[in-house]
Amino acid sequence: MKKFHLFESPRIEIIIAALIAIASITFALTAWRTSMVSSSAGDANRQGMLDELKKQAAVNEDWRKTYEEANYAEAYAAFASEVDTMEKSSDATAAEQAANLRTYLLPNLQLLASPLASEEAYLKADGTFDLQKRFAALQDETPDLRDLDPEKSFTLAGKYYAEQRWLTAASVILALSLFWLALAEVSGKRFRMMALIIGSGVYAAGAAAATLTEAVFFFLRGGVL
Repeated sequence: MKKFHLFESPRIEIIIAALIAIASITFALTAWRTSMVSSSAGDANRQGMLDELKKQAAVNEDWRKTYEEANYAEAYAAFASEVDTMEKSSDATAAEQAANLRTYLLPNLQLLASPLASEEAYLKADGTFDLQKRFAALQDETPDLRDLDPEKSFTLAGKYYAEQRWLTAASVILALSLFWLALAEVSGKRFRMMALIIGSGVYAAGAAAATLTEAVFFFLRGGVL
C-alpha cells in the first residue's frame, strides 16, 4: 500500500480548504463589522452636529428674547421716569397726561418688559438690568436643550472612526492570510508547508487583531457596540 506524505495526502487538501473557509468567514465578519462601525461613526457625528445646531439655536433665541425684553424694559424705565416728572409738575394738563400714561401705556410696556421690568431680582445696584441673569433663567426653562452635549457625540464618533481604522488593518491582514492559504492549496509539496504555516500565522494575527480591537473599543465606549 502506498504511503502519502502529510503534504501530499488528500487530508491536507481538506485542512487547507477548511482553513480557507474559516479565514473567508472571519474576513467577511470583520468587513461587516467595519461597515457597521463606520455607520455608527457617521450616526454619532451627525447627532453631534444636530445637537450643536439645536443648542446654538436655543442660545441665539434666548439672547434675542433677552435683548428684546431689555429694549422694552429701557423704554418702560424711560416712560416711567417721564411720567414721574409730569406728575410732579404743577401743570394740570401734564398731570392729566401722566395719569393717562400710567393707566394705559405703562402697564402694557411693563408687561412686554417682564420680568426684567417687574422683578427686582434682575435689577442691579446701579439701576441697570442683569441681562446675564435673565439669559440664564431662559436657559433653565429648556433644560433639554441647555444640557445637550455635542462633544459627547463627537467623542463617540472619534472612537468609532479609530476602531474602523484598526478593523480595516485587521481585514488587510486576513486578506493576506487568504492569499497564502490559497497559495498553499495550489503549490507543490516543497512550498506547500511554508505557505500553509505563513497563511495560518497571518490568519491568527489578523483574527487576534480584530478580536482585540473589538474588545478594547467596546470597553472604551463604556460597553456600547
